[in-house]
Amino acid sequence: MDEKKWWIDYPWRLVQTNMRQIDWADISAEQYVRDLKEFGATVVLLNAAGIIANYPAGREYETVNPYLTGDSIANIIDACHKAGIRVLARTDFSKIREPVYQRHPDWAFRTAAGDIVNYNGDVHVCPNGPYQQDYMFRIIGDMLSRLPFDGIFYNMGGFQSRDYSYRYYGLCHCENCRRKFRERFGLEIPGAGDLKDPAYRRYKVFQDQCMEDLDTRLSAHVRAISGQIAINGLDYQRIESNTEIGRPLPQWQYSASSNTRNSRNLNYGIIPSNTTVDFIGFPYRHVSVSAHLQELRLWQNLANLGAVDYYLIGRLDNHGDKSGYEGVKKVFRFARENYEELRGLRNLAAVLVLHQAHWDDDPEVRGWVRVLTETHIPLEEARIGRLSLRDLAPFKAVILPDLKYVSPQQAAVLDDFVRSGGVLLASGEAGFYDNHYEQYDKIPLKSLGIAEVLYHRRDVLSAMLLADEAVGAGGIAGMSGPATRKYFPHFTDVRYVACGQEFINVRMEEGAEAWMPFLPPQPFGPPERCYALNPAVDTPGVTRFPFGKGAGIYVPWKPGTLFYREGYPNTAWFMQDLLERLCGLASLAPALSPMVEATLSGRPLGDAGPAHGALVVQLVNTSGHYGNSFYAPVPIRDLALEIPAAGTVKTVRTLRRREKLRWSLETVPAGKLVKLRLPLLEDYEGIVIELKG
Repeated sequence: MDEKKWWIDYPWRLVQTNMRQIDWADISAEQYVRDLKEFGATVVLLNAAGIIANYPAGREYETVNPYLTGDSIANIIDACHKAGIRVLARTDFSKIREPVYQRHPDWAFRTAAGDIVNYNGDVHVCPNGPYQQDYMFRIIGDMLSRLPFDGIFYNMGGFQSRDYSYRYYGLCHCENCRRKFRERFGLEIPGAGDLKDPAYRRYKVFQDQCMEDLDTRLSAHVRAISGQIAINGLDYQRIESNTEIGRPLPQWQYSASSNTRNSRNLNYGIIPSNTTVDFIGFPYRHVSVSAHLQELRLWQNLANLGAVDYYLIGRLDNHGDKSGYEGVKKVFRFARENYEELRGLRNLAAVLVLHQAHWDDDPEVRGWVRVLTETHIPLEEARIGRLSLRDLAPFKAVILPDLKYVSPQQAAVLDDFVRSGGVLLASGEAGFYDNHYEQYDKIPLKSLGIAEVLYHRRDVLSAMLLADEAVGAGGIAGMSGPATRKYFPHFTDVRYVACGQEFINVRMEEGAEAWMPFLPPQPFGPPERCYALNPAVDTPGVTRFPFGKGAGIYVPWKPGTLFYREGYPNTAWFMQDLLERLCGLASLAPALSPMVEATLSGRPLGDAGPAHGALVVQLVNTSGHYGNSFYAPVPIRDLALEIPAAGTVKTVRTLRRREKLRWSLETVPAGKLVKLRLPLLEDYEGIVIELKG
């Protein structure tokens, strides 16, 4: 039997010192390790190879750092190991230095005009070129044979078409890409990235296939060297919460929570390691973000069952802005002291939000994550990938937030989930295209009950939905106003729902229920003419289709996008009513401020099936997010929680303040609720509910 891999059940507290060339000139292994121990780090990510080699590689296709006059990387690794700190090699094979390019021009990324991308003397390379297809493997093999690294991380993988100033260069037209694309698809690479172009859709598939092949080969290569080397994307999944100068607002305050869940991807055999990036953006890598933002991200990592991870430019001892250090150390210290309490937990969310990809900034996804979080409905997130019915079994509902690309196999799994009693909630163009970016003639998600897409308008700003009316035509079972309000109680005194700029008119299968007819765009100026000139039509703003033991709910617009960008309660009320009334999801704390994030997890009770030895509620105070800044959160007092529990409660206690809490057990139609009150929440608290079984 293979030796147990070191990272399994390992207390992962990572610090990345993304070192500049000059940091190696006077680096001291003793000081470096002392600083890591002060943070409580158990893992460090250290620059090793790729653009710059930080050891005497000595090959003509590698550029060795000319500042290697301090302690060697071998000495630093040895000192870390003696201190019990594991070392991951940071590699970056996305670029080569200009002298290497001049010797190997066929390695470079090429624009449609045949130009290279040269940024400060670093030349972009192509994943299909000899450098990544061959020489990268040689470099990694040589590095791991010389240096006893415990893991490896690949930075900036994939087809890099932008530089550090975010200038876009288009698709790679190097001879290797052109030849491979022509051989595989019989086409020339298109000039621009437009999904309306069939050639570009093929090219997107080509890129996906190229990267999947390269990643598979690379993982196999490292595994063949040693089974004890942790590989990013296979054994741990690293992503980052960052900011950037000029990035469109709003700030994504749940970045760390969402990244952690999506990185875990329903796989508890992988370590989700979302790092908090110290700097405010590429142009200002030596200026730190708010210390309170750093803490918020780290608390969110823990609350969502992830590792703590901190990333800065330079070394810890010579960093130019140490304003975030104490807050980072505070959370790292808590993670160390409560490791046994937090390890082995499983998310007990009843709803799963699916993503298209690992790196996902989709506003529709973010809007649904916001509403679930601020309604205190615990959620899980994952990439749609290779879903199975077993993956979906723990969930009561699955949300497809405008998730356009769904393969026939994925659609079948989702339909089986609904057929067996689940609820599928989809918005926008969810499932309208296959995994090869081609539009379906008929949407394969049968559980949504969409018979036909009649039209998709993107010019309906000022259109609304009539919340107090139902739709009753075309085979749709309309419902009366009072019955409508049964499902949408937030709209008892509100007649209209704003629906943004896009709307899709669909014809539903017979037996569907429909609410909120579409009121076409109306005049909005001058004030004297702000009234409906065009009547509502029998086009539903939301439908529910019974399917097997469950139901499919379809929203033919994008409420998540509207709420994420605008943030008004009109949209949030609509989404909340869908979640609570049509999906049957329950809030952990109906009266709690939306500025508190609440997660629910459990510790399995041995192998006794779904039973849990403890429930853990983690609360993160996000009230410090104000405008586009992050301040110290405002303390919140007397928080009331309602936690579903099976079994007998022994004790309820807090992790941060080390206090026992009073609680009561109440029987409700859905089971039993542990009702408790937390006297004070400052920045974070964990509540452990010990069960007898």
